[in-house]
Amino acid sequence: MLKKWLVSTVLLVFLLAACGSTEQDQTSGEGGEQMTNELTQQIKEQDGDLFLVITNGTDEDVTLTFTSGQQFEYQLLDDTGETVYTYSMNKMFTQGMVEETLAAGESWELPLDLSNELAAMTVPEGTYQLDVWSLAEQFDGEKLSISEFEWSGQ
Repeated sequence: MLKKWLVSTVLLVFLLAACGSTEQDQTSGEGGEQMTNELTQQIKEQDGDLFLVITNGTDEDVTLTFTSGQQFEYQLLDDTGETVYTYSMNKMFTQGMVEETLAAGESWELPLDLSNELAAMTVPEGTYQLDVWSLAEQFDGEKLSISEFEWSGQ
């Protein structure tokens, strides 16, 4: 009986160790860019436009899974924390599982098109908190924030 308990305990320890994080930082040989062995998301600003950038920092292709045709969400919050605008509030998306494959080492840029969206909804000029997140199941609702997002009202 003791032998079975010992074997079970050893197997449990190995199983728990295998479930641990495998995130490792590594530096590429060219240009010294920092690469990680993980899937990441970030907000990128380019020429006044914002993008949600999803990067596959692993050495294998990753298939992103979405529960609908909507790939990202964002919200504007005022200084009291109240939601002023939500991207999906005036839209309809296809229903059903959608998959996008992102090759190893590649990035996918999703334009947020804030200027057109906020102008069309006549969001008042001001300073807001902007929360952005990918709806891929792999990110589990992890949000990115810009705490002082300036909207000109145009």
